[in-house]
Formats: sequence, structure tokens, C-alpha cells
Amino acid sequence: MLVTSRLALILLIIVSMVAARSTARAQPIPKAPTNAAPQIVLLTLEGTVEVAPAGTLNWVPARTNQVLNVGDRIHTGEGSRATILLTDRSVQRVGDLTTLEIRPPTQPGRRLMLDLKAGKSYLFNREKPTELQFRTPLASGAIRGTEFELSVDAATGRTVLTLIEGEVELSNDQGDVTLASGDQGIVDPGQAPRRTAALDTRNVIQWTL
Repeated sequence: MLVTSRLALILLIIVSMVAARSTARAQPIPKAPTNAAPQIVLLTLEGTVEVAPAGTLNWVPARTNQVLNVGDRIHTGEGSRATILLTDRSVQRVGDLTTLEIRPPTQPGRRLMLDLKAGKSYLFNREKPTELQFRTPLASGAIRGTEFELSVDAATGRTVLTLIEGEVELSNDQGDVTLASGDQGIVDPGQAPRRTAALDTRNVIQWTL
């Protein structure tokens, strides 16, 4: 009888284990969330690239694939460059001696603002027109387009916007000007923005190659 009881207990344990395994197999495997908010990512670095986290003045070496947050600042040294992937999948290339801050939108529902304090930045999106707010020491605007270059002189703040594809209203306290594809807008200290004639844009983006 004792042997029979032990055999019955062993069989019961085996049946319970098999049932548990079957139940485990039937459970769906958790999947990674697909609705995660898009992130701003520092894709590539060349030379000296530093990041100052939001709310600090401490510049630390940047890392490839580093996630950037609102309020973070990016700085590139001489002969250095960086590439940033924005939340709408636009690619932004940052030239050397550039200081850029990621700022919150000025109005609800708008995209983030890029505050270019000095240097140059080139942005393109091959999929769809990008809506992007920007600010420099002398002007601001909201661009809807797929490709443009923005440069700011570190000493004077002189701003030059070359709109390769898109449209924008460039403005400051002195006035505003509307630009279309192929136009270039220039803002000098104490002056209203002005538009220049279309130019050969191939020379403008040569530094990004």
C-alpha cells in the first residue's frame, strides 16, 4: 500500500508539472510597447561634441545614440560635427563651433523649438515636409519644408536662412519676410529680415557631406 501511495503521489506531481507547463505555453509573450513617444537621438559624432543636460552648465562628452531631452544643449568643437534624429524622423546635421539648445514649443500642439545660438545647422526630411520652430539671437520663425540650412555668426548673431525646399516667415522686432523654396533670408543686427535672390544651393550643403 505504501508503494502504491508513493506511485500515486509521483504521478500526481508529474501531471501537475505538465499542466503548469501547458498553461505557461498558452500565455501570450509580452511584447515591447509600440506606442512609445518618439525620442531625439544623437546619431553620430565627429571630433569634440559635448552635451549640457537641461538646467545645468556642466558640459560632458556626448555619446553615440544618446537620447536628448528638452532643455539639453549641444556644442561642437572646431572641425567637429554631429547628426541628430528628431522626433518626426528628420535628420539634423550640426557643423563645427555650433551651440544648439532644444527648447519646448511656444504653443501647445507645436513641435519642439531649435534655438541656434551660434554656428550652422542643416536639416532634411525625405519623407514629408517638416514643421519646425527655430530661434536665433536676431530672429525666429516656423519652417514647413523638407530641407534648409540655418547659420548664425557667433560674434554678431547675423542669421542666414537658406530655404532649399519649403516655406517660412522669418521675423524679428523690426519686421518680417516670407521665403519660398530657393530663397535666402538674411538678418543683420538692428535690421528687419530681407530676402535675397535664389542661389545655387549645392554650395550651401557642401559642408554636410
